[in-house]
Amino acid sequence: MKNIKIMMLAAVAVTGFLAGCSSIDKPVGAETYRPANFDASFAQGEASYTTSVFSILERHRRADTYKKIFEFCNGKFQTLGESDDGETMHIRFACLPKETVQTQSSYSTQQKSPSLY
Repeated sequence: MKNIKIMMLAAVAVTGFLAGCSSIDKPVGAETYRPANFDASFAQGEASYTTSVFSILERHRRADTYKKIFEFCNGKFQTLGESDDGETMHIRFACLPKETVQTQSSYSTQQKSPSLY
């Protein structure tokens, strides 16, 4: 019974250690002062995660940070740069605009050759 409690406590500690440590730090522009026609698909910001000596933990935190950026941008994003201050990895990013739906097939549009006149 005592071993089960120790195992449960260890599992909770490891889960908490793995889950945390990443965040969106600096979305550009305070939400209160954004214009009514603000398009989040052009937002920029900075996200960060705590580095680790264990590569598996660092990969997990990086993936979690990318997921948070994706959710913040409501879709795809582009990284603009990274910096490491020894304890924290900072990722600057820009959200990419939503892809527009093409209403006409490229096969149905006829390409005209340039006129020689």
